[in-house]
Amino acid sequence: MNYAGVFDKMPPAVSRQLLGQDWVKSAAAHGIEPLEAFGNEEVLGRLRKTLHPDEEKLLRLIVVRFGSRPFTPAELEKETAGRASALVKTAITGLRRRGLVAAFRKSWGDRLFLLPQDGLRGWQAVFFDSGLADLQAPSMAPPYRQGEGTGGFRSPGSGGDGRLKELYEQGDKPRQGLALDLFLLLNYAELHELPLTQRGALHKRHVQKMTALLGFDETDLAGCGLQYAHADTYPVSLAAALDFLQRLGLLYRSGDRLLLHNARLRDWLAADEATRTERLYRLWSEHRFPEEVELQHAVCLLDKLAVGTKIRLGSLAAELNRREALTGSEEEKARFYLQLIQKWLQPLRAFGWLDWEPEDSGDVTVSWLYPVRGDQRVNEERKTANSPGFLYVQPDFEVMVAPECPFAVRWEIARIAELVKSDRMAMYRLTKESVQRGADHGTPGEKALELLEAHSRHGVPETLRLTLAGWAEQYGRVVLGDVTLLRCADGGLAEQISRHPKIGRLLLEKIGDADFIVPAGKMNELMKLLDAAGFSPRQAADFQDGKAAPGPDGEAEPETPKGIVYDQDPVQYLEPDTRLPSVEEMYPGLRDIPAVWHQESRGYHPSTTFKIVRQAISWGAPVLAGVEGGRPAVWIPRKAVEQGEELSIELSDDTGRSRTVQAGRISSIRILLPGVSEG
Repeated sequence: MNYAGVFDKMPPAVSRQLLGQDWVKSAAAHGIEPLEAFGNEEVLGRLRKTLHPDEEKLLRLIVVRFGSRPFTPAELEKETAGRASALVKTAITGLRRRGLVAAFRKSWGDRLFLLPQDGLRGWQAVFFDSGLADLQAPSMAPPYRQGEGTGGFRSPGSGGDGRLKELYEQGDKPRQGLALDLFLLLNYAELHELPLTQRGALHKRHVQKMTALLGFDETDLAGCGLQYAHADTYPVSLAAALDFLQRLGLLYRSGDRLLLHNARLRDWLAADEATRTERLYRLWSEHRFPEEVELQHAVCLLDKLAVGTKIRLGSLAAELNRREALTGSEEEKARFYLQLIQKWLQPLRAFGWLDWEPEDSGDVTVSWLYPVRGDQRVNEERKTANSPGFLYVQPDFEVMVAPECPFAVRWEIARIAELVKSDRMAMYRLTKESVQRGADHGTPGEKALELLEAHSRHGVPETLRLTLAGWAEQYGRVVLGDVTLLRCADGGLAEQISRHPKIGRLLLEKIGDADFIVPAGKMNELMKLLDAAGFSPRQAADFQDGKAAPGPDGEAEPETPKGIVYDQDPVQYLEPDTRLPSVEEMYPGLRDIPAVWHQESRGYHPSTTFKIVRQAISWGAPVLAGVEGGRPAVWIPRKAVEQGEELSIELSDDTGRSRTVQAGRISSIRILLPGVSEG
C-alpha cells in the first residue's frame, strides 16, 4: 500500500494535518505534490536531518528488517531487544506523528505498523545511497565466482542452475508487450458482446479467444502465486490482463456484461507509450509487490537502474547482504535468486519490460529494455510519432502496421480490418465483412478510406480504393434499429398525446391510427411524462428497462475500478489507528511517583535507588546513572533482584554489554523519559 491508500483511509482532518506539515509545504513550494513528498528521495534526505537520532535509527531498522511488510509491536520489540522499549515507543510515535509510519488496528484490538511502499523506495535510497552508483556502473563487475566478492552469497547450485535455465527457456519467446496485449483485448471487447454467466465469469468461447490474443501465458506468471476470482474458468494470464483493464477503469462490469468505458479508452489510446507503460508498472508494483523483504529491496534497487545497463544478481545480492537486508543460511540466500526471478523478473520479461539471462558462471544478468518509471527516463527524450506514415497498404488488401504507429490510429485499423498477425510489424486484412463491421462501430467506409490515405506511407492502391468505395455504397441502405412502441386505446387519445409539447417531441413516427414509434432508451422518460400529464400509462409485461444510469458518453458509470486478482495486502481491510499514545499511557503512574526521580540526577538510599530502577524497568525507560564511582552514563536497567538484604541490579550499555551492581554502588540516578525529559 502506498501513502495515497493510507491517507485515503484516514479521517480527513488527520490526513489534512499530515499533508500540511512544514516539510511537506516546503516540498510543495519546489513543485512536489504533497503525497509525492513522502516518497521523494531529496525531500526525505532533508527531512532525515530533522529526525531525532532514535527516530532515524528506528526508521533505518524498519527499512532494513521490515521493508513495506506490516509488522506487530512484538516483532518490533524482538528486533530492538537491545534498546530501551520507551525509546522505541517514543521513536515509533514520532515517526507516526510525521506520517512516515502508519498504524492499523485489527478487529480484536491488536496493532500493525506499516512503512508504505513509496516510503520504502524513498528511504532505501536515502539510507542505501552508496552502493547504488556501483550497481548502475556501465561496465559490470567481473563474473560471479562462488564465494568470491559477493558477501558470502552463493548461486542456487547445480540443481538451481538447471531450474534457472528451464525458466529462461520457458520465457525465451517473442513478446509484443503488455500495452499491446491489453490493446488487443480492448479491441476484442469493442467488437464482441461480453455477457457474463450467472457466476459473473466470461463465457468459455470468449475466454479461449481472448487468451489466444495474449503474448504471455501461464508459465510466465506461475511463480507469482496469483489468486483471483473464477480461477476455474480463467487461465492466470487472462486473469492478470483483465485485472489490469479493470483497475485502469477501461473495462467494467455493468449488470450481466463487461463494457468499455469509452471516455477513459480515448484517453488511454491518446497517451504516449511511456505514460501507458509507467501506469501499468505502477499498478503491478503497487498490487503485486513481493511480500518478502529481501525481494522488496531488490525490486527497489532494480528500479533505480538505467535502461540498457546490465547488472549481475550476485552484485545485487552482495549489496543487500552488506546492508543486512539479505541474511540467513546459504540455502535461504540461494532461494532469493529463484524467488526474485519467478515472482518478479519473469513476469516483467513477459510484459516486454526487461530481460534476464543465466550465465555459465551461475550468475544472472538483468537489464531494462524499456523505462517503466519516470526517473529512468529523466535524461531521455520521449519518443514522438513523427513518421510520414505508419501503414503499408498492399494491393492484396493486407495492411501492415509499423510498431511506432500510435494506438489511436491502430485502433481505427483494428475496427475495419481482421488481425492476421500481431508481431513487431502487425498485419491486418481488409474484408467486406470487416469494413462493414467498422461502419457498425462508427467508422463508415468513407472514413476508413480517409484513414488509410492519411497514414499510408506509399498511398492506397487504386483497386483497393475502388473496392472499398463499392463496399461502402452497398452497406447501410437498409437499417435495422431498436425502437419502442407506444400503443394508445383509440385514435382520439393518440391525437391528444401527440399534441402534448413534451411528449410529442419523443414520438418518432405514427403507425396507423393509435400507435407511435418511440426511441429506444426513452421509455423511462416517456413513462414519467405520461404519468405527469394524467394518462396513467401501463408498462407491457415483457418490457424491462434494465439499463444502468448513463455515465460519460451515455454509458453506465462504473464503480471505483477494482480488479479480479486479489491483493495480498494484510492491511487493506483494516482501519487506520491515528490516535497517538499520551504521556500517561506511555508512562502509567507517572503522577504517582516523586517528580525528582525523572527531573534530577542525585544520590539515594539503596532501597530508593532499587525502587527507581524497578519503576524504570516497568516503563522500559533508560536511566542516567553513576555506577561504582564512574561518570554518569546512560544505562538500560534489565533486572532488579532482591535477595535478603542484597539489592542486585543488572544494567546494559548502548553496546549491549551487561553488568550487575548492588544498589548501594550507584552514586546518582535519574529516570530518562523519552518524549518528556531526555536532557
